[in-house]
Amino acid sequence: MADYTGAGTAASAGVGAGLLPVTGGVDSIWFWVVMFVLVSAGFAVLRLVPRRTHDNDT
Repeated sequence: MADYTGAGTAASAGVGAGLLPVTGGVDSIWFWVVMFVLVSAGFAVLRLVPRRTHDNDT
């Protein structure tokens, strides 16, 4: 069995702690993730909704 509480956990904690000052905290990461998801969802909805046609034949 592998020991998951050893150096891997310490290394990942160090990387995570080192990343926080660069990005401004976890809230900043989630802000950009949420913004990307909202923009992607908006473009998906625009592709699904039929566009209006200006037919004046009736």
